[in-house]
Amino acid sequence: MSRRLYLGKLPPDTRTDDVSKFFDGYGKIVDCRVMTGFGFVEFESSRDAEDAMQHFNGKNFMGSSIVVEFAKESRPRREPYDDRYGAPRSRRPPGIRIIVSGISRDTSWQDLKDFGREAGSVSFADIDRDNIGQGILEYLARDDAERAVKELDGKDLRGQAVRVAMQEDVSILTIGFKLYLTPL
Repeated sequence: MSRRLYLGKLPPDTRTDDVSKFFDGYGKIVDCRVMTGFGFVEFESSRDAEDAMQHFNGKNFMGSSIVVEFAKESRPRREPYDDRYGAPRSRRPPGIRIIVSGISRDTSWQDLKDFGREAGSVSFADIDRDNIGQGILEYLARDDAERAVKELDGKDLRGQAVRVAMQEDVSILTIGFKLYLTPL
């Protein structure tokens, strides 16, 4: 059984001291938290919490009939970047992702972003450190992303010709580098 009680319908001006005094005499209170309109009281023993709940639920407290019930188990807090499906939540708006491959090792994310701006407004740029020679550009507008693929594919970036493709076409682009033609 729980030792923690939920208090509902508290008057907006309720303070922690008011709640502690109200429950005084029903056991040792180990924690008391009051927010606007509700709060929580935790007793040292679950028996004391049950007695207090039965006695005070529906009673008048500072002019309000309050709700006193066992608090629900607290859920573990989600990380701020997790949405309800567990996928990372981006702090920036989603963009249309372009993969740039064949870039030189000394290319910075800023070099890549400047390169991408030749085709439109770049919302994000980064060098993929896991895949050497590959970078990511994102555009908010699909038109800009499509223009980047048309205009930047095969163009030189820091003295090296690069390949540019939409992210969904990357498997084709990657396979293209691994194909070897042999005479029949």
